[in-house]
Formats: sequence, structure tokens, C-alpha cells
Amino acid sequence: MAGGIGERLGSKKTVGTMVCCLVCFTAVSALIALQPPMIRRLDMMVYDVFLRGLTGGEPSPVPIMIDIDERSISELGQWPWPRYRLAELVAALYEGGVASVGVDILMSEPDRTSPLLWSRQIKEDFGIETDIAGLPPELMDNDKYLASVLAQIPVVLSAYGTLNPADSADVRPRVINVTKFFDPGVSLSLSISDYVPNYDGIQMPVGELARNAAYIGLMNAEGDEDGIFRRVPLFSSYDGIDIPGLALATLALGAGDGSVVVRLAADGPRSLRVAGVEVPISKGGTLPIAFRGASGSYPRYSAVDVIRGDVSPEDLAGRVAFLGSTSAGLLDLRATPFEKSYPGLEIHAAVVDTILSGRFITEPESRVGLELIVMALTGVMASVFFSVVRPHVALPLGGLLGASVWAGARYMMVAKGIYLTPLYSLVNMALQALSSSAVRFWFEEGEKKVLRKAFSNYVSPEIVGQIVKEGSVSSLRGEQRNISVLFTDLRGFTSIVEKMAPTQVVGMLGSYFAPMTSIVRGSMGTLDKFVGDALMAFWNAPLDVPDHPVKAVESLLEMHRALGELNLNMERDYGIRLRMGGGIHTGLAHVGNMGTSELMDYTAIGDTVNTASRLEGMCPKYGVGAVISKDTADLCAGRFMLMPLDIVRVKGRSAGIPIFSVLPQDEATAREEELQIWDDAFKLYVAGDFESSLEKCRLLLRKRPDEKLYQIFAERARAMGEVVPEDWDGVYTYENK
Repeated sequence: MAGGIGERLGSKKTVGTMVCCLVCFTAVSALIALQPPMIRRLDMMVYDVFLRGLTGGEPSPVPIMIDIDERSISELGQWPWPRYRLAELVAALYEGGVASVGVDILMSEPDRTSPLLWSRQIKEDFGIETDIAGLPPELMDNDKYLASVLAQIPVVLSAYGTLNPADSADVRPRVINVTKFFDPGVSLSLSISDYVPNYDGIQMPVGELARNAAYIGLMNAEGDEDGIFRRVPLFSSYDGIDIPGLALATLALGAGDGSVVVRLAADGPRSLRVAGVEVPISKGGTLPIAFRGASGSYPRYSAVDVIRGDVSPEDLAGRVAFLGSTSAGLLDLRATPFEKSYPGLEIHAAVVDTILSGRFITEPESRVGLELIVMALTGVMASVFFSVVRPHVALPLGGLLGASVWAGARYMMVAKGIYLTPLYSLVNMALQALSSSAVRFWFEEGEKKVLRKAFSNYVSPEIVGQIVKEGSVSSLRGEQRNISVLFTDLRGFTSIVEKMAPTQVVGMLGSYFAPMTSIVRGSMGTLDKFVGDALMAFWNAPLDVPDHPVKAVESLLEMHRALGELNLNMERDYGIRLRMGGGIHTGLAHVGNMGTSELMDYTAIGDTVNTASRLEGMCPKYGVGAVISKDTADLCAGRFMLMPLDIVRVKGRSAGIPIFSVLPQDEATAREEELQIWDDAFKLYVAGDFESSLEKCRLLLRKRPDEKLYQIFAERARAMGEVVPEDWDGVYTYENK
């Protein structure tokens, strides 16, 4: 047996195998050096799997969250709250005995609800002097009131670093004391800012607040390149100042001295000491977070309960509290290895828990060397297995070797908190196995026949040929579904683009479609296609979407709101303002993959789609931004303010379609009296009482002379009053699209 193995090692096959082994090792070593994006993302996925082994356990009792949740907003008023309420909340926490408070809210602008600011605005806008009697002077300016409370309480306020120098604040941030400790032989000129993120500007809290807060902490939080949040920057730098992250600053303040000691080695910050704990620092001055699992791992108290005194002092005393919101509507959510929408507020608690529990995840200085050694040893073993041992034995051995590498790396992470990736060893082993097997079969002609025979046992040549011919083995079959279809289109787009260069048109459309696409996808809609400046989307396919007509209408309203914000940039960048119209219809349509084997598209066709397109085209006829059918309106009853527009017979349909426009709630409230008059005018028009309808339309036009809808019906009522149509049924027929 030994002689047989020796002969094999001396054969050409063995030489070829060793050459392949060296080539594979060199190739994978190049991957380690070059770090291509795909490899980095695979490594992040491995890290996430190992990280899940750290979940569970009893978290530190120190970090708690004070949540401005949906209930708090519902009971105490919509967000943003006046800052006297935040002052009330912070004071209640202090009275409850918290050690420190970190405010995860950026207050970079003055409180516009302050009575003083409000009265000035009334005077500027209307020329009216207001006299607010009976209000104590300290409550005239909410920011001053909050500042006076902050001056007495250990609070860290949030700031936000930017790359734009114009964002810099006049008030320099007051930060925790950072003491440097240098390793022997390290230059004393070494700076933390040489290794951490540097910002050109900073958005600070309002000056009065910043000056009275104990410290400032940065709330900047960037995920890894795949968008997943795994670590936090412990420090960042601005204008020569080393600014801690919000969590670190709040913990240091809660520890009583408001300071940290940073150890600097030749390659940058190596560790820091805070609250009596030595904290290892990873590359770039970051701290990997040892999450306990999904959200809900740390105590969370509703802000309204804290204000009303319903939270026991025992639950607050000595705690480090983070004040913010987990409400989905305020969008402070992050993707983590455990869930896509992890509250940003809870990340601060997880950071403090990681530090106080000592659950650190580190990468040894010699990580690359250790990984290369493991990769070389396991690669040689895999090469030997697959070049010498019989395949039915080599496969289990190779699998066992790969499982051992995986288990060993996982053990180091879970038990020791040391991350050594098994990825490169596994990739190398796979390449060694493939190359060794290829060399083996190349030199052993008999194995080729075995391979072909084994392949034919699984897939016949006829089936392979059929798959190649058809180009696909599966497709989404078409089906009839009840869907809500939305079409949008920009008004006057042709005249706009005539004055723009092609590159400007592309940039402008990209800026326009980006938020519109996000709105559709965010409401469980399916984006069908773009046609020039037009957009088509639908809801309730391929998956069921509850209340899909409501979601379609909400999306259209949100698009108009987003367009209003977008137009600020459009005026600045292109000197234009965009106007959009949208049509929505709900009904049956055929939905599925359509096209050819070369080009497939998941789309919807049918009368429902055509009708939605026709309705969108009616927006400019009535001077409105939204037109929805009665089928959609009936399914949205009570959810929106619907304004009747007409009963029309469009091209391609014989029956009349009642159509409506939908108004944002604030506009509907402001026009309540006017809309009631219009509703009466429209009903009189449909009933054939054109004279009374005309009278009300004229009344409306005196109030809103430029309203196109009122102009149309005034003209119709006047004309029909002179010649009353026979068999009047209230339906108006459009001869074109």
C-alpha cells in the first residue's frame, strides 16, 4: 500500500496536482490582498452567521431606552414635540435617578412652536401684534427653557458630521475628555484623527442647547457596503476635535467622570478605557456590536409613561438612558444581521451592553498570517484527498475537513470573541478539490467514461437539449387578479426637455424617478415600467396586498408631497418645476410573465390597465393632480377626502365612469366650506338642474377664479341650460383619449 502511494506521489499526476495546489493557493492569497466586493460580502455573511451564535444571555441592566413611540405621539401630540415637552421628559428622567441621558434627536433648528417665535412669525406674515397673556416668561422660548433644564442635568445631545464645510456650526462641540496613552516607542505626535472618520462640517444642536448640554456626541451611523449595520465609530474627528459617538459619550458621562483613556499603538488606536472597562478598538476606530438578537432585547419605556410618572424609580435609578424613537414613521431604522428594521435607538443600548458585558469581538493583529497558515494546511489536505483517495471516501473527508474549519472558526468567535474567517480556507479547499479532481480525471482516461455515465444517470441528453432550446425551465404563469393600477405622467415634459441637454434630461429623470420608485416599493407595490416620463405600477400582484386601493392612493398622495420637496432641487439645478398627474383604477387584469423566451417581462394587461391610463390623461382636463375611478373610491371610502369630478364615458368603454380627485387632509380641511358648495353644484348638475348648478359654480369662481374644474362646469351648465340634452343621464362623453 505504501509503495503504491509512493508511486502515485512520484507520478505526473502528483506533479500536476502540486502545481494546481500552488496556483489555487496563490489565487486565493490574491483575493485576500485585493478584497474584491463579492468576497467581502461573502465574508460579511459568514460573520453574520457566527454573530448569531452570540445571541441570548442576560444583558447589562444599565442601558435603557426612552421611546417616543406611537402611543406617546398619539397621547401627547404629533411629532416634533415642542421642546418644553422634551425638557419635561428629561427632567422626569433625572428625578427618577438616571445617571445620564443620550438624546438621539438632532435639534439643529430653533423650535418653531415657541410662543415668542410664533408671535414674531405672525407679525411678519400678517402684520398683527399678538399679546400672549398669562404665560410665564420662561415658557416664551422653548429652546431657552430646554437649555435651562439641560444646564442642571447630565445630558449628551446629538450632532451630525458632514462632508460639507457649509454645515459647520458656530458653537464648537463640548466633548468628553480624551486622555492619550502611548505604547512604548510610539511617536507622541500620533493623533486619533489620523485613523478615524474626519468630517469637514458638523450639524450642531441650536447654540443655546449645545452650550448647556453636558457633552456632544455624534449620531453618524453608516452600515457596511452591503447596507448592514455591524459596528459603530467610537470616535470621529472635526476641526481637530476628537468627537465620541453618542453611546460612548453617554456611557462616559453616566460613569461619573466624563472621560476616556485611549491607548495608541503604531498602527492607531488599539483600545480605550471607559466606566472601568478596557474596550478593544477595531480598524478605523470602530467597535463591533455584540447584538443580543432582534430588537426588544433591552428595557424600553414609553415617553408618555415617564412624563406621567408611571415608570418606577427602581427602573430608572443609575441607568444610562437613550432618548429617541422606534416609531416606523420617523424612519430611524437600521438593517442589522438580525432584522432589516432594527431601531437606531436600540443600537446605542446594544453598544453600552457590549462594553459593560465585555462581549467584545476582536480581530488579532496576526489575523492574515493565521488565516494563510490554516488555508495552506487545509488546502494541501484537500488536494491529497481528491488526488489520491477514492472519490466516495474523499468527499466525506473533504466535507469533514471543511466542517472542522467552520466549527473551529465559529468556536473562536462564540467562545473567545475572536473573528478568523473560514471563507478563504473553504474557497481554497473547494478550488483544490476541483483542480485535483480535474487533474485526476485528465490522467485517468477510464474515469472520463465513469463521469459521463454518472452524468447520464441524472440528466438525459434529450432533456438537456430541450432546456437549452427553450432557454428556461420555469416561468411565472399568468393569472386573473384584482389589482389597483397607477399611471403617472409629467405635465409639459416635452416643452421642458426641449430646453435641456440630453445629459441633463437623464439626470433630471433619475432624480425624479428615484423617490417615486421608493414610494411604490415601500407600499408593497410592483413597479411595472417607465415609459419616458411616465410610470406604471400596480398593487396586489404577484403577492396579495391588503387594502391595495388604499395603498395605491396613499402612494399617489405621497408622490405629490415628495415632488413638492424635489422641486426645490429642480429649481436650483435645472431652473424648472415639475407637475405630475396620476390616475388609479381598480379591477380585474391579466398578470404574469409576458414576452418571448429572449425577453420576459412581468406585467399586467387588460381593460383595467387601459382605464387607469385614460384617467391619468384626464388630470390636465380638470386641472387636478389625481383622478381615481369609482371602483377605487368605493374601496377607499372613509379613508380620504374625495372630490367628485365628473361622470365620463372614455374611449374604449360604453358605460359612464364616476371619477374623483383625492385631496391631502390639510388641503381638504382648509377648503371644507368650498368643497361642500362644489358637492352641491355637482349633484345639481347631474340631476339636470343646470341653472342652480351654474349659480353655485359662479359663487365658487368668485372665490377661486382660476379653478379649472369650476370653469368647466360653469360653461357646461350655461350651455346645457340653453339647450337641455335629451335623455340626460349626467354622463359626459370624451371623444378622444
